[in-house]
This record gives sequence, C-alpha cells and structure tokens, in this order.
Amino acid sequence: MTAPVLVSYATRSGSTGEVAEAVGATLQSEGLAPEVLPMHAVESLTGRSFLILGAPLYIGRLPKEFHQFMALHGEGLRRLRPWLFILGPTRTVPADFEAARRQAARQLERYDWLQPAEVHVLGGRFDVRRMPKPFNLLTRLPLPALDKMPVTDIRDWVEIRAWARSVALQIKSAA
Repeated sequence: MTAPVLVSYATRSGSTGEVAEAVGATLQSEGLAPEVLPMHAVESLTGRSFLILGAPLYIGRLPKEFHQFMALHGEGLRRLRPWLFILGPTRTVPADFEAARRQAARQLERYDWLQPAEVHVLGGRFDVRRMPKPFNLLTRLPLPALDKMPVTDIRDWVEIRAWARSVALQIKSAA
C-alpha cells in the first residue's frame, strides 16, 4: 500500500534529500503519513493523492533526474497539483532568491500542463568537496580560487519546517 502523500526529490550532493527528509518528518509530526523517496525510486503515482517535489538548481537548471521524472510521470502529474521546493541560492542576498525564482519558472515553462500548488525557493548549500558530476571535475584542476571558496549552508530549517507545516494544513483541509 502506498502512502497518499509522497515527498520525492532529486539530489546530487545530498542537500535536497536532507530537506525532503525534514519536510517528511514535519508532515508526520502534523499527523500525516508521508513517504519520502528519491525521484529515481518512484515507479508510479497511482494511489497518491498529494505530491511534494524537491530539486536543486545547478547553474540555473533543474537536474536531469527532475526532467526524467516529469517525462515518466506526466500523466500522474496532470491529475495532481504538486508543491515544489527548489534549493537555489547559497547566499542570503534577496536578488539571488529572485534570480532563482525566475530560473525555476523558466525551467518549469516546458511543462505547460503542470499546475503546481506552489513553487517555494529555499536557500541551499555549497561545498566544493560535495559538488556533483560533472562539476566535481573542477576540483581536480589547479584552481586556487576554487579551493578558497567557503562552504556555505543557508538552508533555513525553521523556514523549511514552517513551509512543510503550511503544506500539511493545505493537505488536511483538502482531504
């Protein structure tokens, strides 16, 4: 039996997965029974009533796994209005968040049939040692500036939980 609430995510360095787990834990604390799965592990959306999708932006683009999920589950997504969280900025600069919103909107334009309940941009994490392929190839080059880039993690766990609680309220009122 599948849980009616699915939290599914694409991640490369684990950051988005950690946020998805926090969203799932918050939904559970609000009395829901979510299932949290990476996008590549979702076989079907059958039996799902509510869907939350999470993905990171890399250089203004959503990862290939997100686009594959959209292609594979397009029919199921047409009947659901998923909530989306996007991890983007790695600096607490309002202009960075606005740029991430625009970039996410451009990426989602290719799915004109998708009607998300909400697209919420969250702060992300940057750690040159955890960069996904193919970006991690840069760490092998003798680039002193790259080595000196500070690790940043502006994921706001209070905001993440508050957003997940607001989604839980919407789910409970719709159920």
